[in-house]
Amino acid sequence: MSEVTIRRAREGELEVIKKLSVKQTLLELDEYERQEKERIEEDDMKRLDVFFRKAGNEFYVAEAGKKGEMAGYVWFGVSERPFSGMKIGWIYDIEVLPSYRGKGVGEALMTYALKVSRERGFGQAGLMVNSKNKVALSLYEKLGFRTEHMIMTRQEG
Repeated sequence: MSEVTIRRAREGELEVIKKLSVKQTLLELDEYERQEKERIEEDDMKRLDVFFRKAGNEFYVAEAGKKGEMAGYVWFGVSERPFSGMKIGWIYDIEVLPSYRGKGVGEALMTYALKVSRERGFGQAGLMVNSKNKVALSLYEKLGFRTEHMIMTRQEG
């Protein structure tokens, strides 16, 4: 593959990113949540309309291939530590389009987001990942992330 270039997302690309983000969310729903898939999709689209415009959110696109087409994106923003309230850099979402997976695009996006986090003066960066996503977990661990908190669920009935 040719070189990966990371750039700030253009205004017109935010709608594409929003749709990709919602699509990925729907794929990660568990059996219980899938019962409400349509409502969750509708609510998520509305929530992202507001959240995408929140101050501090930044979207970066990876371009790859000879055509310079979008190979993926990363959504960087600001969050607070759960107990101390300290502000940290936060990777809200990252996605690599299927035809570019396994080609270094995800690592390039993550490396860029972490650079942005440091440039913004954050002493820590965080993210949340589905425990079943072994590929992402492997990349994040390679980049120095470690598990701090876990969400556990139990099916009732």
